[in-house]
Amino acid sequence: MLVQNKGKYVRHAEGVMLVPGSNDVSEQDWKKFSNHKIIKSLIDKGEIVTHKVKSTKDMNANQAIELVEDTFSVDLLEQWKANDDRKTVLDAIEEQLKEIKGEGENGEDDE
Repeated sequence: MLVQNKGKYVRHAEGVMLVPGSNDVSEQDWKKFSNHKIIKSLIDKGEIVTHKVKSTKDMNANQAIELVEDTFSVDLLEQWKANDDRKTVLDAIEEQLKEIKGEGENGEDDE
């Protein structure tokens, strides 16, 4: 399942680590992680959100693009790119990959 850490910090609990952005977490790990007292409060605040899907193709385009823009895992982005055929989503994935790799507008010739 996809778990989105909307916060600015890496979250650790019950042997599970969530980096900021989207994370692919097993159902079993999610159950352990989400039962932790501190994590429960972050879920209640909306800082940690679950998406009951495995890919962007299972979301509407706006939701998918929002998730892509908050994802910093190249592997996850590449996986979504291979499974989604919508131009707007693919463009967002490409832009995010460029940004991560330092090839975006702000990453070029900043001297």
